Amino acid sequence: MPRLKLRRIFSLALSLAILWIAPPTFASSAPQETAATAKPAIDPHRIDGSHLGGPIDITSTWLVQPGDNPHYADPGFDDSHWTAVPTGKKLGDLGFKDVNQVWYRLHVLIPPGQQNLALLVRGFGGSFQIFVNGVEVGSSGPHAEGGDLSANFDQQFPIPTALTASGDLTISIHGHIGRLSQGGAAEGGIASFTKILLGPAPVLADTTSLFLFRGYTSNTANILMELLVPLIALALALTLPKEREYAALVAAGAASAMSDLLSVWRSVSNAPATVMYFLVTGILQAIVVVATLEFVRMVLGLRRSRWWAAYEWTLAIILIGPVPYINHALFFGSVGLQGSFLLTVNVVAQILLLPFAMGLPLLALWVWWRRRSHDALLLFVPLFLQAAVRYCQFAVVILHHFHITERSNLALVPLAAFQMQWSEVANFLFNLALLLFLVLRTVRIARSRAAMATDLHAVHSVQEILLARASHPTPGFRVEHVYHPASEVGGDFFLVSPGPDGSLTAVLGDVSGKGLVAAMRVSMILGVLRREENREPDAILRNLNEALLMQGDMGFTTACCVRVSRDGEYTIANAGHISPYINGQEIIAPPSLPLGMAPDQDYEQVSGVLKTGQTLVLMSDGVVEARSAKGELYGFDRLGALTMLSADDIADVARRFGQEDDITVLTVACGA
Repeated sequence: MPRLKLRRIFSLALSLAILWIAPPTFASSAPQETAATAKPAIDPHRIDGSHLGGPIDITSTWLVQPGDNPHYADPGFDDSHWTAVPTGKKLGDLGFKDVNQVWYRLHVLIPPGQQNLALLVRGFGGSFQIFVNGVEVGSSGPHAEGGDLSANFDQQFPIPTALTASGDLTISIHGHIGRLSQGGAAEGGIASFTKILLGPAPVLADTTSLFLFRGYTSNTANILMELLVPLIALALALTLPKEREYAALVAAGAASAMSDLLSVWRSVSNAPATVMYFLVTGILQAIVVVATLEFVRMVLGLRRSRWWAAYEWTLAIILIGPVPYINHALFFGSVGLQGSFLLTVNVVAQILLLPFAMGLPLLALWVWWRRRSHDALLLFVPLFLQAAVRYCQFAVVILHHFHITERSNLALVPLAAFQMQWSEVANFLFNLALLLFLVLRTVRIARSRAAMATDLHAVHSVQEILLARASHPTPGFRVEHVYHPASEVGGDFFLVSPGPDGSLTAVLGDVSGKGLVAAMRVSMILGVLRREENREPDAILRNLNEALLMQGDMGFTTACCVRVSRDGEYTIANAGHISPYINGQEIIAPPSLPLGMAPDQDYEQVSGVLKTGQTLVLMSDGVVEARSAKGELYGFDRLGALTMLSADDIADVARRFGQEDDITVLTVACGA
C-alpha cells in the first residue's frame, strides 16, 4: 500500500478516535474564524498600520522559522528567506518535522510615538514569549510540553511607548510547542483558532469583553443547563427513591459537569494534557457512559441482561484502561510503528463505542414502536440530536481528510450576536429535552400517585366500615379490639361474632403484601367470614383456605381462630399465626401452613377452659416486630408480661417501641 494512502488511513483513524473519545473542552466552544470569515493574507514584511484607529488583525500570515536562536527577535535580523505561512497550516504540512520550538515574525508600520498600544494574543498553540523590537513584552509562561493547544483565553501585553518612537515595529513570537506538532497530527503555534490583534489597550479590552460575552454566554448557558438537570434529578431521586433512573441521571450529570469543570481549569491555567488528565477524564467518561446506559435501560423498562452488563463493563474498561494512555500518546504525536499500533487499537475501541452513540436513540425508538411508551419517545429526541450532530461532524472530518472540502468542522450557527457550534446547540437542546422529560414524567408520576392516593382513601374508608362491623355484640363476654394500620390501608383483619348457642367466635389474621392488593384481600376475607355458617375453628380455617385458593394467586394469609362457649371452654385452631396468650401463658396449637398455600389442609385444634378473671389475647405480628430506633426488635420474650395488659395498652407499648407493621390486638374475657 502506498505510504500516502496508509497515512490517510491512519489520519482518518485518529480523527475518529478524537471525535468519539476525546472529551469536549470548554475552550472548544469559543468563536472561531471560518473559511468564509477569515481575513485575506497580508504581507508580513510590511503591514500598514499608519492610520491606527482601532485594532489591526495581524493573525493571517506570519514569517516562520523553526529553531531556538535568540537573534530572531532582533529587529535588524534578515528574515527575507523565512517562509510566509498562512494561519491554520500545520507545521508538519510545511515540512517542519519534530518541531520543539518555532519563531514567528512580522513588521508593522504605525504612527511614530503611538501611545497606549498593546498586543492581544488568543489561542496560541503552546506557551510563548512575545518581543517587540527585540524587547520581551510578555509571555504565557514556560511549560515543558508547550501548554494547551486549544487555550482560547485572551492575554494582553502593553507595548512601552519607547518602542513605538520610530513607527516601525518588529513583532516576534518565540513559541514553545514541545511535541505537539510532531507528525503534523496537531496544530501548534499560530493555529486556525489563534487570534492576534494590535491596537489601543482600551479598545482591545473591549474586544476581549465582547469576545467573552459572545463566546462564552452560550457555553455558560450550556453548563448551567448541564448542572440544572442533575440537580433536578437529585431532588426527584430524594423524593422518589424507588425511581432509580433519577439516581443514574444524577451520576451521569455530575460526572459530565466535573469533566467540564476540569476542561475549564485546564483551559484557563494552560495546564498540560498529562496522562493523569486523560485518566481522570476517562474515569468521568466511563461514569457518564455507564450511568447513561443505566438511565436509558430503566426508563425503557429493559432488564439488565448479561449482554447489557458485559457491554457496560467493556466500555468502562476501555475508557479507564488503555484509552487515556493512547490519547496521551496520540495527543503528543506518536509516529512510526508505535503510532500505527496505537491508532489501530483506538479504531477497535471506537467500534465498541459506536453503538453507544446511535444505538441508544434507535433502541428508544424501537421500544416506543413496540409499546407506544411516551418515555421512550421523549428520550429518543435528545439522544438522536446528540448522535446526529456527532455523525455530521464525523462526515465533515472524512470529507476534509479526503480533501473534498477545506472545512474540518461544521459551520457555526449564527444566532443574533452569537456564533455557536452545532455541538453546543445539540447539547443545549439535549439538556432542554431532558428537563422536559423530567417534568413530564414527574407530572405523570404525580398524577398516577394522586389517583392511587384517591383509590387508597376509598379503600381505607371501605376497610374502616368493614372493620367497624367486624365486632358484633357478644353477651356474656368482654371483648376489646384495637387496630392501628402502619399505612393508610392495612393487611390485618379480625372478626368477632356470637353464636346461636351463646358462644363467641373470633378470628384474627394477617395477609401478605401491602397497599391496595392487601386491602382488597382483607375485604374478600371478611366477606367470606361473614358468610361462614360453621362455628368450629378448624372448619372455618379450612373453608377460608379453599376460598383463597379459588381466587388464584392471592399470596398467603396467617390466621388464628378461637371459639369460646358461655362456660369458658375454648377451642383454638392456628394457621401459621402468632399463638394466643391466656394470662401471660402461650397457648401452642399444632403447626399448620398459612392459608392460601395448599389445598386439603387440616388444622388441628387445642381445647381448654378460660376461667373467670382470665383474658385470652390474640394479636398480629406487628406487636413482636416493632423495632426501636436502634434497630432492636420487641420480640417474643416480652410478650408474656405484655399480654397481661389491656388491648389498648398492648398496642400502645408496641407503637411507642417503634411500629413498622399493622398492629392488631383482640382480647376476650368471660363475664358481662
